[in-house]
Amino acid sequence: MRLRSETFARWMLRPPIRRGARMLSMLWYGLYIPVLLRRLRAWQPSVAVAAGLLSALLTLQTLRLSSITADWHVAMGFLRKPLLFGMNWLPIAALLFALLWLTGRLYLAYALTAAPMLVLTLVNYYKLLLRGDPLLFADISLVSEAKAMTANYTLRLAPGVLFALVLTAGMTVFLYRKYRGTPPPSFTQRAAGCGVWIAAVFGYMQWALPSDALYSRTGLSVAWMPTQSYVAHGVVYPFLRSMASLNPNEPEGYDAQQAAAVLAAYPQADIPEAEKVNIIAIMLEAYGDFSKQDGLTFENDPYADMHALMAESYAGELVVNVFAGETINTERAFLTGYLDPTENFRAPVSSFVWYLRAQGYKTSGSHPGNCWFYNRLNVNRYLGFESYDFYENRFRWYIKGARVLPDTQFLPTVLMDYHTGTGTGAPLFSFHVTYQNHGPYATTPAYDKVYLAWRDGYNEADYHIANNYFAGLAKTGRQIKLLAERFAREKKPVVLVVFGDHMPWWGDGNSTYQTMGVNIDRTTEEGFFNYFSTPYLIWANDAAKTALNQDFVGDGGRLGASFLMQRLFTLAGWDGPPYMQALRELETHTPFVNRERWMEEGALFDAVHGQEPAWLAAFRQVEYLEKTRTITKEQLSKAQ
Repeated sequence: MRLRSETFARWMLRPPIRRGARMLSMLWYGLYIPVLLRRLRAWQPSVAVAAGLLSALLTLQTLRLSSITADWHVAMGFLRKPLLFGMNWLPIAALLFALLWLTGRLYLAYALTAAPMLVLTLVNYYKLLLRGDPLLFADISLVSEAKAMTANYTLRLAPGVLFALVLTAGMTVFLYRKYRGTPPPSFTQRAAGCGVWIAAVFGYMQWALPSDALYSRTGLSVAWMPTQSYVAHGVVYPFLRSMASLNPNEPEGYDAQQAAAVLAAYPQADIPEAEKVNIIAIMLEAYGDFSKQDGLTFENDPYADMHALMAESYAGELVVNVFAGETINTERAFLTGYLDPTENFRAPVSSFVWYLRAQGYKTSGSHPGNCWFYNRLNVNRYLGFESYDFYENRFRWYIKGARVLPDTQFLPTVLMDYHTGTGTGAPLFSFHVTYQNHGPYATTPAYDKVYLAWRDGYNEADYHIANNYFAGLAKTGRQIKLLAERFAREKKPVVLVVFGDHMPWWGDGNSTYQTMGVNIDRTTEEGFFNYFSTPYLIWANDAAKTALNQDFVGDGGRLGASFLMQRLFTLAGWDGPPYMQALRELETHTPFVNRERWMEEGALFDAVHGQEPAWLAAFRQVEYLEKTRTITKEQLSKAQ
């Protein structure tokens, strides 16, 4: 026992470096590491097995860089989802095996596969890092724009990126030395492999890749979180899947030359300098007008302020395409004039914002929600906004413990932005989107006072949902009225445009609509308009009325969201750009074109493919041309 103690004491008295080296030596030989290394060096799997392992390694490399964290933990997480891993692995494996059969050299097949995969992955990585936007197939056509964009940023070589490059180069050298003398696959092997390859690629492209059910099953898939949904599925899989949305579907019998001739017939009209009034547009979240429902009785009117403002405005009913969600459809229909804008814009696209900007307007806006929601951060730039504020860069400092910024705090910032925007002397177009009144609404009382009177047959949960909703509307209406009163005192001309984006969520399965007896059966005319209609108003202060020689008062009737900006221009006496003039011509036939129905001479008609009237089919050709026409460098420079 004493001898052991003395031995241990002598061991501990040795210098730390010698003691550490001795311990490492013991571990090295104790774990048979030299033996393992010799066996590993001697191990040479068949070319086919090696190709399969290499394709899996490349897949892990792409998955590691699928998010800006570049974390191996993220990549390994995909291994817990074999189906998702397979959807990213199969295209890489298919390319590697195809090149292997073509060249007969494993190292060359690996290098030629790794190169495009790394380029794809790194472009996606830096695009996420710099702009919060993933790489889609449509972005390939925007190489010149990407070069110009990259010049504005400093690209840093992250450790994860450096590791991927070094590993790829090292693996290529290793494979060259390891498999240098290996004979290429025989003709029989290539033929058999080619058959398997064709079947696998065909099944992937034909059934797996386009499947929405499979995409939803393998990861997050929600329209309002496009970036997060993309990242959750890796890189290769969502990138290839984005091919389906490369272009909007062409209308039947599309003739680009004929559509261009129709647009060319309308002159490019400018706004007279003396008539360039400031335009403030506000889209209200889930703002529906239930006062038109005969079965509802209000103890306190939540619409008192809004109706008072509508009485001194040009107002009516906006017919939208959406219900209880998909806010951006109404938003972008107003900004572009497109009948049903469902595209995920990837480059500057023709819009009324660009037109106003080219006319000398300063274009800006704000929304207190997240910038990644519906990818507004990038799309709003493509629509022509010079600046746009979100939660991340501004409103996070306003919110103190609240889920959303209330309109009592948000709408006063519209006035602040007006003063900032007009300080340069240029006219202002600003577009603001509220967040208050976003569902769901509490099923317990959270309202300051009762708005909807109780009636036998109501259940408490739906009754509280309705009253919580009306409490929010009352506060919003009050803030809009105060904003108009403040603009009324302005000496500068101001036109205020206010509209709702869609009707609200009212209980699971629309239970509150049913409880309150509100008909939303879209097969009936009443139900259709109850389902798709929100209020709108166009108000002007005295300075704007004088400048435009228009009182901006009256009943605007029913109007589609895509026609609202055009109606504003018509009231102002402006012709607008050629596409807006085409919209004005369309309005001589119909006040709206909903994705389910359109109206002509007061009658509703179902939107059935192939059964549209000639005037609507002709307009869709012009609309498609406008959607797909790229904003030129000359237009961009003119808008600067």
